[in-house]
Amino acid sequence: MIVDICLTTWRREEISRLCIETLKKNTTTPYRLIVIDNGSEKDFSNWLNDNSDIYVRLDKNIGLESAKHIGMEFVESELFISTDNDILVPKDGDWLASLISLKERNPDFASISLRPQVLVGTGDIFGVNPPEVKEFTHVPGYMRLMETKLVKDLGAWNDKRELRGHEEYWISERIIAAGRKCGWASNIHCYHLFGDDNWGYKEMPTQEHGHSPTQLPKDDWNVIRRDFI
Repeated sequence: MIVDICLTTWRREEISRLCIETLKKNTTTPYRLIVIDNGSEKDFSNWLNDNSDIYVRLDKNIGLESAKHIGMEFVESELFISTDNDILVPKDGDWLASLISLKERNPDFASISLRPQVLVGTGDIFGVNPPEVKEFTHVPGYMRLMETKLVKDLGAWNDKRELRGHEEYWISERIIAAGRKCGWASNIHCYHLFGDDNWGYKEMPTQEHGHSPTQLPKDDWNVIRRDFI
């Protein structure tokens, strides 16, 4: 099985580069990398093109949701990964094969994300001895495994509401309304990179990138190098 991995990028060149390099290094299950780029600078655009199987460069930033919606035009595999550009996959084991196996054992879940080192704004939802998939109301693009046909049938991210920066809510609402579940893989980990004190977005105001700097954990590069790079 070849799994399509649809990745959206915008700015944050160093983080995007590390995400893709780690993905290539630590993924043994066959996959096809689809990159939808919200208008990166030309030099980095060339690098993205050289390091993906399908590369689509948009002339400007049209938003995460709209970029993900465009990406669905290229997804062909039965299951696919939807991810942001700041997620690192682990070295040990075959994370993608493990995630697919997890999905097969839990067919009622139509959307399963890897478990990051911290859930921003959510708190500890796992507790002691959590189930292998922890059900939740919404899960973001942290190497999120999804059912292609269902997502397309639900209209994917073709939502016109003014709700920038919350793509996980949009699609999760539809999945749950269709009688399916969303959840986290309790035992398959990833690392959510935060970059600098403003989420890697340089001088961008908080209201534009959608995250509060007060929620940022300090990236532990010893752990990152040991487990992900």
